[in-house]
Amino acid sequence: MTSVLMFAILMHCALCTEIEASRPRRRLAIKRPQPIEKLNRRATLADQVYESLRNAVIHGHLSPGSRLNQIDLAKNLDVSERTVREALTRLVSEGLVSREPYREFRVVWLSVEEIEEIFHMRALLEGWAMELAAHTITSRELAQMRKSLPKMEASISLESVLTLQGTNREFHWIAINACKKKYLVQMLKRLWNLMLPYAFAEKDTESYVRQMEKDQIYHPQLVNALEVRDGQKAREILATHIHEAMEQLRLRVQRLDTDRERESLSLEGM
Repeated sequence: MTSVLMFAILMHCALCTEIEASRPRRRLAIKRPQPIEKLNRRATLADQVYESLRNAVIHGHLSPGSRLNQIDLAKNLDVSERTVREALTRLVSEGLVSREPYREFRVVWLSVEEIEEIFHMRALLEGWAMELAAHTITSRELAQMRKSLPKMEASISLESVLTLQGTNREFHWIAINACKKKYLVQMLKRLWNLMLPYAFAEKDTESYVRQMEKDQIYHPQLVNALEVRDGQKAREILATHIHEAMEQLRLRVQRLDTDRERESLSLEGM
């Protein structure tokens, strides 16, 4: 009896296996990753507003500490207030604009202590960039730096301060970009952008030209160090150069602080 039962069980299992094998197999519903959609390379209206406001801040057209009225900006740019607000929010994330909760946007006003902090960071990061660039900079890039030197001579008219500032920036950024470190370059761009409004806010053109006279000592030395591939020397020259610039900018910010306090007292007395 037991053998008959075992035989029946085996026959049943074999039959079930045969039936299961004859059935069409179901494909598992595997979720395949969807391809990332390509970005639209055309600049949106929000991007254009962002770039416009960003350039206005960096180049000093919107001075440090000034209030940014969303309604007025929207009218001037012929866009919606929402578009302006999106652009300003992006500038807040970059540190160029500040906003207190439930209050207006303002161009960032940096204290002397914050200026010094940024310059120390720049000295460390840009010094490292110079050290790296000494081993990666090309003959063409060095030639471009050499070509910029005569353009920064202090004998240039005092009326061309903006041109001097632009040439000085180009000179430094040839070497910075030559370091070939993407994130280092990005960090330095942010630090430079924080400083630019104060550079363009300089009213004393004679003071700026005196500063450029000092730069004429460091700039050729920096090019020479890069040409002989002496990264340590290039780093030391850059650090000294930035220290000099920091002293000049600190005095400039102190003057701006004084002017700002006078304006505030004048408004209170009205």
